[in-house]
Amino acid sequence: MSEAKSEATLSPRDVPVPGAPPVQLIDLHKHFGQLHVLKGINLTVNKGEVVCVIGPSGSGKSTLLRSINLLERPTGGQVLIEGIDIQDPDVNLDRIRTRIGMVFQSFNLFPHMTVLRNVTVAQETVLKRSRQEAHEVAMAMLERVGLTDKIDSHPSQLSGGQQQRVAIARSLSMNPDVMLFDEPTSALDPELVGDVLTVMRTLAADGMTMLVVTHEMAFARDVADRVIFMDDGVIVEEGPPSQVIVAPKEERTQVFLQRVLDPTHVRELGETEPDL
Repeated sequence: MSEAKSEATLSPRDVPVPGAPPVQLIDLHKHFGQLHVLKGINLTVNKGEVVCVIGPSGSGKSTLLRSINLLERPTGGQVLIEGIDIQDPDVNLDRIRTRIGMVFQSFNLFPHMTVLRNVTVAQETVLKRSRQEAHEVAMAMLERVGLTDKIDSHPSQLSGGQQQRVAIARSLSMNPDVMLFDEPTSALDPELVGDVLTVMRTLAADGMTMLVVTHEMAFARDVADRVIFMDDGVIVEEGPPSQVIVAPKEERTQVFLQRVLDPTHVRELGETEPDL
């Protein structure tokens, strides 16, 4: 096989553990200087599961996501990808990262490349696919996100929603085992959000393992198998959407959702401002 994921070329430390979950975080900590951003996070994402992470800005959601592929290096704890400790210095991190697709708030497309080339370049350079194979995979993924008519366009000729869909196609073309989404609609105009969420809904329906940081409560309620509410670097509450979003148990979750779902809410006299 030409793909870097071929187990025939993997060292023992790089081989997934049979039956291990795609993502497991154990007592994860992250400091930025004196700021303790992640405070002992324990989280397991099972195969085919869609987990949405919600919470106020500054709660550690994006840092959590970026720690999973070591874009942010944890200062304590373990990150296991399919049972592989990716902080082990003997692990081929680049190879492990090919199993993890990530879609950012910003689209991070190469502005001088066409849509098609944006989706093929990493396949050829990282997975060592032939140009023909990369082209076939790219076309299949662009069809999946509804953009086969834009293959010769450059990013500047696309809307924000189209650019984000190209970014999703690029990640999918690497054949990941898990997809990470870091607020993928936050930089989009409201009328463009729907197309991106439709693609993500389709991925979820197709059984893709997904960890999604989002402020889109309707998406989390309708698509997630599990919702996690984070605040101040800890998981405050987690459970099915019917619990966490519809009937949260924790007061902090209740206050946050009231603010998000009813932004015109006016505090009653004497009601204190929560510390966000």
